[in-house]
Amino acid sequence: MSVAYAMMKRLRTYAQLLAAGALILILTALAADRWVFPLPVEKLTRPHARFVYDREGRLLHAYTSSDRYWRKPVQLDEISPLLIKTVLRCEDQWFYYHPGVNFISLTSATWQNLKAGKVVRGGSTITMQVARMMEPKARTIGNKLVEIARALQLEAHYSKDELLEFYFNLVPYGGNIEGVGAACLFYFDKAPEELSLSECAILAAIPVSPSNFRPDLDMSACRQRRVRVLSTLKSGDVISETDALHAESEEIPSERVIMPQIAPHHSQSLTASFADSVNLRSTIDRETQMICERLARGHHARLTPMEINNLSIVVLDNASGEVLALVGSPDFSDSKNQGQINGALAPRSPGSALKPFAYAVALEDGLATASTRLADIPVNYAGYSPENYDAEYHGIVSVSEALVHSYNVPAVKLTAQVGLKRFFDLLKDGGLNTLKGEYYNYGLPLVLGGCEVTLLELSNLYATLARGGSHRDIRELVSDTAADSCRLLSPEVAYLVSDMLADLKRPDLPTSWEFTRDLPKIAWKTGTSYGRRDAWTIGYNPKYTVGVWAGNFDGEGSIDIVGAEIAAPIMFDVFNEISGGDVDWFEQPPGISVREVCAVSGMPTGEHCPEKVLERYIPGKSPSRTCDVHQAIMVDRSTGYRLCRYCSDGCPHDEIIVENWPARLASWLKSVGRYDPIPPHNPNCAGIMYTERPMITSPEAEAEFVLIDGVPSSYQKILLEASAASGCKEIHWFVDRKLYASCDPVERIFYTPTEGRHELMCLDDQGRSRTIAFVVK
Repeated sequence: MSVAYAMMKRLRTYAQLLAAGALILILTALAADRWVFPLPVEKLTRPHARFVYDREGRLLHAYTSSDRYWRKPVQLDEISPLLIKTVLRCEDQWFYYHPGVNFISLTSATWQNLKAGKVVRGGSTITMQVARMMEPKARTIGNKLVEIARALQLEAHYSKDELLEFYFNLVPYGGNIEGVGAACLFYFDKAPEELSLSECAILAAIPVSPSNFRPDLDMSACRQRRVRVLSTLKSGDVISETDALHAESEEIPSERVIMPQIAPHHSQSLTASFADSVNLRSTIDRETQMICERLARGHHARLTPMEINNLSIVVLDNASGEVLALVGSPDFSDSKNQGQINGALAPRSPGSALKPFAYAVALEDGLATASTRLADIPVNYAGYSPENYDAEYHGIVSVSEALVHSYNVPAVKLTAQVGLKRFFDLLKDGGLNTLKGEYYNYGLPLVLGGCEVTLLELSNLYATLARGGSHRDIRELVSDTAADSCRLLSPEVAYLVSDMLADLKRPDLPTSWEFTRDLPKIAWKTGTSYGRRDAWTIGYNPKYTVGVWAGNFDGEGSIDIVGAEIAAPIMFDVFNEISGGDVDWFEQPPGISVREVCAVSGMPTGEHCPEKVLERYIPGKSPSRTCDVHQAIMVDRSTGYRLCRYCSDGCPHDEIIVENWPARLASWLKSVGRYDPIPPHNPNCAGIMYTERPMITSPEAEAEFVLIDGVPSSYQKILLEASAASGCKEIHWFVDRKLYASCDPVERIFYTPTEGRHELMCLDDQGRSRTIAFVVK
């Protein structure tokens, strides 16, 4: 009796103390909630993990929170009602009726624990558990009183549903898993609204003792606890006996779900860009991404023996601008070769990959068509002399031929003709954000890759051609609002450039021809940077644009790094696997017509053209000047001299058709034995042949020069160079109508520039002249 009496007395004292303390805390909390004992609401939310999904909502990659926990916050309406009922029945069936503390349950639990001499039952409500998870403390009487006070505060600040939501997002589920969102993912690979009865029971069981009831640690203990939870639900008429039996027969997962690691570079980039987002639904298509990752690994094995250790792949949906696949490197975990670098976003030199857009500008501005002839001969632009990749010059080439063969000299010439600023602005407007400086800082080498671009942005610029000249910003998230399109090029120009780039008979790609045979029609261009550090290939059809870069992240070059040989086969393999059969080609815009042009000059046919071919052109925009290369001339039958109207009267002569190319081009063609010069004019004639006036080859007409501060003027001189007619012995240079120099026609003269717009005239010893203008800034 004395023992029972003592126990009763001790219980009564404990209960009185607890009640008195609780009353005091209630009054204190209600009176001084804001000043004396403020609620640390910031502790109700914790750093969350990050989850990246594909366009269909399938998980691609996941990252723990900053404190290395898996937390996936969910809202109450995203949780299965069955799980909510299960937790309430097992943890706090009076949750919606008490003020945060269930004193009856607390007293009952205290009595049972005292009788047992140990903790056999908890009396904490869900609100009290939230308070304890908010501020974890050792389980003492004093801390229990604080917990009660916090629970009352929580009830005063939040609704019951809000408190329940806090509970589900804070409750521990073992190891570094917190919250029902992460638990559903790691134990069942499900969302919280998709749970079965068995899974609900397991999730209600684990928090009681996470280290004991985790299914991946002790399946037997988890199974026994599940039975107990299901029994509680049966006794409370939450489920039927049949429901319980079915749930008990369901398999329990034996291990945690392994998080996928698909698109690691893109996932990392997205989480860095959208730091406040838990769930990021990207535009990535998982199947396309996995195809590209597999191909990247396969080709990496092919390239490694060549000391080429890195490659990147991008696939874009042309219509929307969405990123369907992005491979930053073949192996994200390859620390030896800096595999964590995202090669798709790394600025690199594009080599010749920018050339199509210089040609596009020329077509857009009415300066050329695919048949227009360009001079591929030595040239000098104020000290800059571009050379072709094969170290040869090819004389007269068409625009189409120059683009397909990727000749450097014609590309530079055309860029100078359209204007460097015009070309630069198109690249900037097309989304190449790595072009940071002013256009004149890049100079004409820009068209040959004298800059840095990223694979992703360059691929999107090519997608502009696929969209008929309409540019869109890149879309990386499904939730991104579709950007308004802006027109960079006309549909007609985009079509004509695509048609040129779709020519599969590429003389620059002999060893890779095998990769193109069974492909649907693709427009594509390669690029190789200076020093063979970067190999590029960008290709597109009406549906997709695929970009490939290969090289070494450390910038190490290799003799084998050539866009056509290294990057092109990868691009072709990607198209082979994602195209799904033939894709209809671009529909020809109605603004394109067909006309006859001279087969030699590429100009609309004149009366003397011996051979004609058909070409596509844009009426009202394409050059319309008829061929003046083929000319009819009179030749003295006895001397072979050329006659003019002044000296042909009474002289027996024949009329022949000759090719009259510009003087500089004709001179070069003659020097390599590829041109029969026009017979010289009758030396006894007093007439002047205006058509043989000098050709100023440097500087270019309307060229712009920028003086660099701090650089001596002797290093910034402008080359004056001209090509004069045969027989000319002296030329005279006039700058702003003042004689600057007289010299031999082949002599190089340098002009020390001054700021402003200048008029330059070259006059030969026959009184023939040519005048251009240039600007110095």
